[in-house]
Amino acid sequence: MGVNFSNDPTATGFFAPLRFEADVHDCEVVGEIPSQLNGTFYRSCLDRRYPPRFPDDTPYNADGAVDMFRIANGHVDFRTRYIHTPRYEAERAARRALFGLYRNRYTDEPQVAQLSHNTGNTTPILFNGMLLSMKEDSPPMALDPHTLATIGEWNFGGQMTARTFTAHPKIDPRTGEMIAFSYEARGDATPDIAVWIFAPDGKLKRELWIKSPVVSMMHDMAITDRHIILPTTSMTTSLERLRAGKIHWAHDPAMPCHVAIIPRDGEARDVRWFHGTTKQAMLLHAINARSEGNRVILDAPVATGNFHPFFPNLDGSPFDIEATAPTLRRWTFDLGKPGDSWQEEILFDGLRTTTMVRMDDRYMTRPFRYSYMLMVDPDVPYDRVLGGNLSVRIANAWYRFDHATGRHARFIAGNTHGLSEPQFVPRSADAPEGDGFLVGVANDFSSMRSELLIADAQRLEEGVIARVQLPFRLHTQVHGWWVSAADLPSDLPFVP
Repeated sequence: MGVNFSNDPTATGFFAPLRFEADVHDCEVVGEIPSQLNGTFYRSCLDRRYPPRFPDDTPYNADGAVDMFRIANGHVDFRTRYIHTPRYEAERAARRALFGLYRNRYTDEPQVAQLSHNTGNTTPILFNGMLLSMKEDSPPMALDPHTLATIGEWNFGGQMTARTFTAHPKIDPRTGEMIAFSYEARGDATPDIAVWIFAPDGKLKRELWIKSPVVSMMHDMAITDRHIILPTTSMTTSLERLRAGKIHWAHDPAMPCHVAIIPRDGEARDVRWFHGTTKQAMLLHAINARSEGNRVILDAPVATGNFHPFFPNLDGSPFDIEATAPTLRRWTFDLGKPGDSWQEEILFDGLRTTTMVRMDDRYMTRPFRYSYMLMVDPDVPYDRVLGGNLSVRIANAWYRFDHATGRHARFIAGNTHGLSEPQFVPRSADAPEGDGFLVGVANDFSSMRSELLIADAQRLEEGVIARVQLPFRLHTQVHGWWVSAADLPSDLPFVP
């Protein structure tokens, strides 16, 4: 039987799987690429090669692909490649899906019972000369940063023994260290967390193991120059749930948030857990954090409800799309005082946001001013005649938030466009904070094509500087990563 996606409700229109790899040499450019842009923009993406075995599976269970825009001297070359995970190779050989529901081995076919679930479809990052594309249920997938050829699963030369690895490690801009963690580190539904600090050359400097008070999704983290911040969420699981053949996660509206604060030079005994409320239960992505005296200060978008319709509510209540929208909040943890709660401040007058937020990464761990977010703005006009009557909410704007003044600015791509998460690129290595560009992919639903957009981060209201147009639509992006030409390796320094 041939491939047939008719039973996949997500595989329609612009969001149908691409199922191809491509190279475009010297892409079409409308406008002028700024001369200061010299490097590569990577995107980790979702794209199913075969229809899912279960129609109620999540799109996050799709195969991983990496897109690459290489920019130099006003020209742009494009490449996209699938990540050849063990899962990808097994299903390619079988010519059908073999893995079942998202992160549930009990729903896989027997012949892949011992294979990795890795898709590598969430976040790309360059570290120690290799491109890592990560999925938080598995070790990173290593790729050649020039060709996108798959090298394989990477466990840091055997230094990483946990079964999983975060999709959001942090690279300290001052030290070059990578700080990372693993949840469900000893296997499905275990409360074990591993925390690592890797030197810039990939050598493990510190490892500690702790227990979480709950088993939950822990998607992101934050760091300061002295501390590591690990928040839980209200997404939970259990072995009973998995053995019953259900999707890995369910939203528990009664589960509050718990936050671990760990000294970067500390041990497991030094961890301090803080406990919040159900109104602080869904922190998926952090913006930035800093340590000031005994205080640890974290800025992040935080919601109260279930963020994803494919993960059911444990109490059986229907999915509430309004509860998915976070507000930007500042959490302050006072390590100099007893107690296990924190202070919360709502920023930007309670403006409803998304969780797809970025910053000028040079200011990670330090006081900062600007963040940049993908937004769903109901005030932005959308032409449903030309763009199509889409059944999903359109992320249609990029916002710059000024954390010093409380003001924001807005960028709009067009009235038939949806946007992906923006990436901030500084104008130069020593440019002031916020002086640079936003780059990111827009989907034009009227032409069924995608384009890379470049905007001045200080003049968002003026619109697009340049559009890099592709002759086809692109995969659905999760996260992206910019690497300047000066930071790209001339060759790979290792063979795993």
